[in-house]
Amino acid sequence: MSRLRLLYLLSLVLWLTASVSPASAWEREPLSVFHERRVRLARETGGDGVIVLFGYREADLAASVTTFHQNENFYYLTGWNEPEAMMLLVPKASKPGVTVEVEKEILFIPAHDSREEKWTGPKLGPDDADAGARTGFSTVKATSLFQSELLEALKAFGKIYTELTPQPESGEDYFQAEVVSNLRKMAPLASLADVRPHVERQRALKSPGEIALLRKAIDASIESHLAAMKTVRPGVWEYEVAARMEFEFRRRGCEWPAYPPIVGSGFFSTVLHYDADDQQMKDGDVVVMDVAGSYGGYAADITRTLPVNGHFTPRQREIYEIVLGAQNAAMAAAKPGMYLGRSKNSLHDIAFTYINTHGKDLHGNPLGQYFIHGLGHSIGLNVHDPMSYNLPLEPSMAVTMEPGIYIPQEKIGVRIEDDILITNDGNEHLSRRLPRTVEEIEKLMAGQ
Repeated sequence: MSRLRLLYLLSLVLWLTASVSPASAWEREPLSVFHERRVRLARETGGDGVIVLFGYREADLAASVTTFHQNENFYYLTGWNEPEAMMLLVPKASKPGVTVEVEKEILFIPAHDSREEKWTGPKLGPDDADAGARTGFSTVKATSLFQSELLEALKAFGKIYTELTPQPESGEDYFQAEVVSNLRKMAPLASLADVRPHVERQRALKSPGEIALLRKAIDASIESHLAAMKTVRPGVWEYEVAARMEFEFRRRGCEWPAYPPIVGSGFFSTVLHYDADDQQMKDGDVVVMDVAGSYGGYAADITRTLPVNGHFTPRQREIYEIVLGAQNAAMAAAKPGMYLGRSKNSLHDIAFTYINTHGKDLHGNPLGQYFIHGLGHSIGLNVHDPMSYNLPLEPSMAVTMEPGIYIPQEKIGVRIEDDILITNDGNEHLSRRLPRTVEEIEKLMAGQ
């Protein structure tokens, strides 16, 4: 190897290590935070039943082709991201007017299997001396003991709080139905109540630790979009852009894409969840890039629309600036007490009204009919995190602002999506570092 090439490789390594922070294997909140959530859950359910949650098994995911990641509610309450775990919370017998306390909180995990660990690596076992310290649970037991512990707890309670409904868009319908079936077999005399609404009310309000993880997911995703703005040009394939973006957010610590990357150009810029990403980008088209990563399990969600050749046509610019104006109007009004969903005087209504009163289609009709989805949604452990759209926004909610106009007849789709945090008196624009205006985008794409 020549000395010149050696110096080049050395400088490249130094640049990579200096420009990218080293990523932890999996960053999570302090274990005390998960304990506090469990105690709060026991209090919110009233202390009249035990609480049971099951984590995913390897078989519940396509584990041979994807990294294991936990059932969201289970992870939210335990911080445990290994398969085949179970959680049992047993409240103390409570009296009217007395704050509910937790008598037992037990995490059940598989016993050591030396043969299996040759394939998967060392695992924590229930009998390991540091099991409590590493999980944050006062009691850690083998999964084989779950049923006996549950039946013992049910001697004082006749009710089990568990997940009776699957999380929307999670694909866990079969998993959730199987959990309920197994519980009915284990404890046929117990009544079952749905714990999901109680957990989801907690999840809607983000803790400081969750916000910190969201910031890291958003910052890494911003870098992926900045790289894409320098990659997009006529002749490049959509999947090349998607791959470059995933490379950028993964090298900054994201574990996986927050959702299948959407890179749609030309006509496919008007298809909301187009994720084939298999078209070659053409001169004169726009491309919608809805791509983001997940850090510590927390999902960012960011979209930008670019001119493939680096310059918006007058019509593309007109549509783009209408969408940007709608987003600015909604973001300016986003604060506690406002509603995100489709109701009168909501943030969605503000964005829709702006779009419907600015510009026309080729037939002279208002553009509101081309804004065909909601304005935004909660983000967190899921890119569409649980929240009630019938309730007003509150401080510590993290949501997206993503108006769009999609005109298939003109092959113009424009979506601009940013992440914001609702604060006490307004909101913080978490993804503000990523250019949004026409001038900023064209300048960056020109390499300036």
